[in-house]
Amino acid sequence: MVLKKIIILVFLGVTFVNANGNLMEGLTNIVDKAEDKKAEDKKVLNYAFKQRMRTQWIARDILLVSMDFDASHYQNEAIKNANAFNENFYKLIESKADIEKAEKLYPNFPKKVNELNITWSKFYESVKKISKDKKDKESVKFIVENNIKLLDDISYIFTHFINSYQSSDKLEASMAHIKSMLYTQVGKPRLYVNRMVKNKLSLEKNIAVKESKKSIQEDIEKMDQLMKALKDGDKELELNGTEDRKILEKLSVSQSLWEEVKVLIQKKKLKKEEWSILIQKNDDFIEAQTEVVKLTLASNDN
Repeated sequence: MVLKKIIILVFLGVTFVNANGNLMEGLTNIVDKAEDKKAEDKKVLNYAFKQRMRTQWIARDILLVSMDFDASHYQNEAIKNANAFNENFYKLIESKADIEKAEKLYPNFPKKVNELNITWSKFYESVKKISKDKKDKESVKFIVENNIKLLDDISYIFTHFINSYQSSDKLEASMAHIKSMLYTQVGKPRLYVNRMVKNKLSLEKNIAVKESKKSIQEDIEKMDQLMKALKDGDKELELNGTEDRKILEKLSVSQSLWEEVKVLIQKKKLKKEEWSILIQKNDDFIEAQTEVVKLTLASNDN
């Protein structure tokens, strides 16, 4: 524990001079603040990872319901994820301290949160309706047309929260930036895969065809670059790669699943059994990449 405290202090760029009065008491206070900050960062990151992924997961499942693809199951899945999104979202907007902290840097932040609240309320109501009536076309239309707006708004909240939590100390801020980039990038593959499958379903339903095709192609390129970068590093993505054996093993599983997903995504037309395989591989990838996220957070939690 003593070694861990010293490491934390060195990384934060703190010297013994900062410990006023009783030296050990000063050191303890500094480490406690660092640990508190780490907990705050985790809260923000976990919120962002889960909420961004759920926007596309919900839209994907609603499209499956509209195709009458195991409708009862995906009605339940959609409302389950919508309920989870709603619970996490209200934890955010009820946290006045968090919003006030972000507002100091971004005066429009509360307004953005309010706008997101309005969009989400309508989105949530639409999911509720479809969970009871799979033929509610207006609700499906609203979700398909607004899921990207919801995703963008969540990303805005995430980005500005991270910035509002950064330290004024240059070394600490630099390290926080490196970590936030890693944590952000390692979570993105789950979002990309969900979005690709959702857009593939949009094509199947002949919805937003041009936009869906473009988004799929862009996401394939982003995924190929990112999956390689998580392993080998990439200056453009500000990633250093990893030599952690456990992370590399899990990344290998994710990579194999991604290759299978990509083949199906790129097929012009899928048979019913292929749709079943794609949805299962989508979920398998999410599970595998979630393990990568957990290991990455754990290995950098110092």
